[in-house]
Amino acid sequence: MLPWKSIITLNRNELRPVYLQVSDAIINEIMKGRISKGLKMPGSRTLAQALEVNRKTILQAYDELMAQGWMEIIPAKGTFIKASLPEIKQQALGQSSMVQTAKEPTPSKYEISRGEHVIDDGTPDYRLAPIDLLLKTARSVSKGVIGKSVLLGNHYFGEATLRKNLAKHLSTTRAINGSSDNILITRGSQMAIYLAFAQLVSPGDLVIVGELNYHSADRAITAVGGQLVKVPITHKGLDLQAIEKEVKKKSIKALYVTPHHQYPTTVTMPVEERMQLLALAEQYNFYIVEDDYDYDYHYERSPILPLASIDQNSRIIYIGSFSKILVPSIRIGYMYADSTIIQSCGQRRMLIDKMGDPIIERALAELLANNEIDRSLKKAVIAYQARRDLFCGLLRKGLKEEVSFEIPVGGMAVWVTFKNIKISALIASAQKHKLSLKIDLYEHTQNACRLGFASMNLKEVATNTALLIAAIQKLLPHEDSLSK
Repeated sequence: MLPWKSIITLNRNELRPVYLQVSDAIINEIMKGRISKGLKMPGSRTLAQALEVNRKTILQAYDELMAQGWMEIIPAKGTFIKASLPEIKQQALGQSSMVQTAKEPTPSKYEISRGEHVIDDGTPDYRLAPIDLLLKTARSVSKGVIGKSVLLGNHYFGEATLRKNLAKHLSTTRAINGSSDNILITRGSQMAIYLAFAQLVSPGDLVIVGELNYHSADRAITAVGGQLVKVPITHKGLDLQAIEKEVKKKSIKALYVTPHHQYPTTVTMPVEERMQLLALAEQYNFYIVEDDYDYDYHYERSPILPLASIDQNSRIIYIGSFSKILVPSIRIGYMYADSTIIQSCGQRRMLIDKMGDPIIERALAELLANNEIDRSLKKAVIAYQARRDLFCGLLRKGLKEEVSFEIPVGGMAVWVTFKNIKISALIASAQKHKLSLKIDLYEHTQNACRLGFASMNLKEVATNTALLIAAIQKLLPHEDSLSK
């Protein structure tokens, strides 16, 4: 038997639960190749005795590893590390060729019609956010010695306490272990996306994105001179076979991915595909920009840990945001990456925004330290899950076979495909029913879109979904084929 007590080091003073420390350690050893794929794991009682923990802790760790796709149970044989996991060979990360100049992006004019009733493409409900507490904390921070030091400092890397507390938060919630030197605070995730590609991409460089992708990320890439190489989206996210074909015949500089819930289709990239993607990045020498825009909202099980948590060679630039926990108008995003990338991106950020928002950033740091953000998230997750269930139930009951969708295990929106309706026509029909659809159109599909549920309370879900169904029925040739 492997020396499990030496392999798995536990720290009972850490905020991250012990069972997650166990699963994190096993994942880390798999990535390093010290635990082989197909390995039969010891029984829960045996491993519990070796680690001197309760057996329930090991059962929880095993459940977590199976939920994330690292382990499987083979009937009558036992619990095994998945034999289907790819192997990743580590190699030294070469010198990165980073562009030292950035271009000003072309402003976009995205007009949104307004109505009394609104369904968006997946935004949070600001009514559930701890805004009052944040502003109260900000007022408290602004007074006295702390306020003076915060107001007078240089903060283009982000307020120091927030960077420090965020590093702890990422370690506890995402198993991403680094320090404040690995973190840059930005004005929302969009700034982080732009800075990442401005750093990585020279004019003419090729960047892989999904055929269906976050429009603002595409615009950021093209704004710095990058050329988009689009690959299809499958039920597992980015098509790995298509990516491999591209990197074999072209020199790819970077890849943009939303693996937790692919934007816009909401599908989750399994662990095997994540490992294969990392292996391709190493073999063909490209960076991965991981946009984890809604990691905190998961309903059925624990979320699969980010790519950045299993990155062994600093290939990942990880991007997140607090704007979906607070409100979109409070622009606090962040980038986690190798410290050299953070330093370069911080210097770029200084050219456009030297100070950031240090008072709000320090207030957020206090909320993180006091677990107020975690408490707020737990309440929001419960509310959003109920809204998701009602929204999906009403769509299926009201439209029967006319729509196709999978109930998302997380996030704030549903990817809905209509059999007989174009989205552009639906937007116009909804407007006639006094329903405003704040949704994007995609050139690669004219009959599918994201429909958000999180920003509506249960009463609004019922009312707005009824208006949506009425707008859809108006477009159908045989209304009586649907239940009303």
